[in-house]
Amino acid sequence: MGSQSHIQLHFDFLSCRALLSLEDGREYVLPDVYPNKEAAQAAAQKFAWEKLGLNGARGHAREPVELAIWLR
Repeated sequence: MGSQSHIQLHFDFLSCRALLSLEDGREYVLPDVYPNKEAAQAAAQKFAWEKLGLNGARGHAREPVELAIWLR
């Protein structure tokens, strides 16, 4: 687990918005609203994969669904 990045997803049930926190202190509010935390998690995986370049460079993920994102 030491070679993987630590990504946390904070989902707000009232606003249905999601915040993605990276271990280096960067935070990103995802642009959409989501019906549940599972949908937010899938969107966070895709965002981290495509926009942040976390596509296997620090782990062994070969596609977005393999990125480990911790739900908070």
